[in-house]
Amino acid sequence: MMNQFNPTGRSAFIAVLMLLFFTAGAKAGTLPQLNITVFAAPSQSIWIPALIQHLELDKKNGFKLNVTPKPSNVAYTDFATGKDSFCYCAAVPAVSRFKQQGANIALLWNVFNFESDIVVKDPAIKTLADLQGKTLLTDTISGGWALSKWFFEQQGLDMNKITVKSSSVRGAAFLAELQLNRVDALLVNPIEGAAAVQQSQGQLHTIAVFNQALWKKVSGTDFVPQVTTGVATGWLAQPENQDLARRFYAANREAAAYIAAQPEAAAKLVAHDAKLDVPTMVQVLRRYRDLIHIEPLASHRNTIALLTQKLLPEAQLLPRPLTDDELNTLVPDFDVSR
Repeated sequence: MMNQFNPTGRSAFIAVLMLLFFTAGAKAGTLPQLNITVFAAPSQSIWIPALIQHLELDKKNGFKLNVTPKPSNVAYTDFATGKDSFCYCAAVPAVSRFKQQGANIALLWNVFNFESDIVVKDPAIKTLADLQGKTLLTDTISGGWALSKWFFEQQGLDMNKITVKSSSVRGAAFLAELQLNRVDALLVNPIEGAAAVQQSQGQLHTIAVFNQALWKKVSGTDFVPQVTTGVATGWLAQPENQDLARRFYAANREAAAYIAAQPEAAAKLVAHDAKLDVPTMVQVLRRYRDLIHIEPLASHRNTIALLTQKLLPEAQLLPRPLTDDELNTLVPDFDVSR
């Protein structure tokens, strides 16, 4: 019977079926469920999903969101091996390596722009160049490390003259390494940086890693896509999952708009999930108001190409450039509109 429809009619028919499916599920109290993985707090990848749940934006958009926080190494392993179908913590450099290794994955939309901070206690460390001869603690599994390393090198930091230690343990234990003088500096995400400074009562300070003027010179854009939504291509091939992803995208946009309009209220709702106190959460949302940038990634494929086919391979942060086929399947033309 479907063969009698033209492509337009078939699309309309599928859309009606999807609408009936979700409406019937909502009436029956059995909304379709979306299971996603995020990095464990204090990663910012937990913000939007937590806010969606608190505001019930998932139910508003016809689905139920289930969120599983995991350490970065576990989250990436489970995504790359196909155990998890939806990773809300897919950093471009990291998942590009997975793509080269044969993982069947795709990126749908950007969530957070790249930002990272160096946290130091020594007042003599004022610039990135001052890190030479020092010991830096970070999570080298994360995609944020790859981009940070590129910015280090572009701004003159000789990586051969710095000792890098890696740990997936975050939060208080991470900060303790600096406080106990076991390391000289921490490379952290914006949340961790803001929290460390506020809680130290002036004993710590941060150095920004992202250099917008440098990035604009090489890319022509003002921001670097960083944390994105990654999905298994087999999962995305199912029409019901495509519709579910679009509903989740709509909830993402609504949550981001809420944060922009009411940062204090948003902070109160998600601070516990982010494992931050409310004042620190408010400070983070205000200081990094441009960090959240939810937009289809397909429109930024040229920027992803610059990263994965030139900058990251040249910095030896990818074994080789992505092929055009790898790039196009990693960043497909997915229509987020419903």
